[in-house]
Amino acid sequence: MSGDNPFEVSADAYGDRSARDRDVITAEVSSRTIELLNQTRPWVSLMGVLLWIGTVLIAVGSIMALIGGLMAGQGGMIFIAAIYIALGLAYGYLAKSLTGYAARINRLNASESVGDLEDAMECQKNFWRAVGIITLAGILLYIVIIAMVFAGFAFLGNFGRM
Repeated sequence: MSGDNPFEVSADAYGDRSARDRDVITAEVSSRTIELLNQTRPWVSLMGVLLWIGTVLIAVGSIMALIGGLMAGQGGMIFIAAIYIALGLAYGYLAKSLTGYAARINRLNASESVGDLEDAMECQKNFWRAVGIITLAGILLYIVIIAMVFAGFAFLGNFGRM
């Protein structure tokens, strides 16, 4: 900052983020990085499309199960439909993450900018974070179901002794 202009902002006034962005402008993405990402893009796209198809099928099935459960007055069927609705939402988020990742790879291919590479990596990070959260939620759900089964067996065992 020069002493002549009181309104001039120093180079580090915006913190690390601004400095990183200035580095991104001058940095280049290697052709090997772009080549590797281009080789993964078709598989990422395929998995994204399959997840979208799965999302639609789960949505249709869960709506049918929900309607059937409501019409028959079956609380268990409604509970299962609710689980499938949550599963469909998870599939939809994963599909959105993967198709977004493939789109960012396409954009990187055209621009070869580090900013687009970072956007692609952010989509990939979001995908894997969601996979981890969904996996942990599934494990927790299995633990709860197993505990309910054991509790049911214990109840039935005690019920027979009455």
